[in-house]
Amino acid sequence: MIEATGFITAGGKSSRMGEDKAWLQLGGRAMIEHVIAAVSHVTNELAIIANSPAYRRLGYRVFADSNPGIGPLEAIRTALSNSRTSHVILVGCDLPFITPDLLKLLVSASEDHSATVPTGADGNLEPLCAIYCCDALSAVADLIREGERKVSLLFDRVTTRFVGFNELSHLQGAESFFENVNTREDYTLALDRLRRRFL
Repeated sequence: MIEATGFITAGGKSSRMGEDKAWLQLGGRAMIEHVIAAVSHVTNELAIIANSPAYRRLGYRVFADSNPGIGPLEAIRTALSNSRTSHVILVGCDLPFITPDLLKLLVSASEDHSATVPTGADGNLEPLCAIYCCDALSAVADLIREGERKVSLLFDRVTTRFVGFNELSHLQGAESFFENVNTREDYTLALDRLRRRFL
């Protein structure tokens, strides 16, 4: 199995939520802590990408974006630039329902690929729940320098393994892996989902 560092992205503006979504409470702990718990089962090395020093209280290394406002490509660049391992597990702080089993599956599929990216049930790629190899850094830097913002362009430039939803749908909780919590409505749905789990 590859050695990988987990990076949790919390650098977004949370403009649709109206407050920093990473700290929203779900089941008695902050949303970002749910993500940390899942990633920690797969790697002993973990860091956070955020532009606020508040995240240092979680006890992990915190890296700010050098080029704020670019989006996922900059998160990938920041992770790859600061990784002490050959690969990174990059996960958004707004995916509280990911599981260690999902991440283990992605890691096992990532051998010999520069990017390993799952697909949701809706067919959309999930680049902020993916594995990246540090050999992709130059391609990411090139895209940013060229003024590109679409992370999908990276997958045209590096060897990429797309993991179809059919390959992960057998995992427990698969239907909610990629439910982003971006709005108040999303948050209400996430709270409902948690309640139903414990009924």
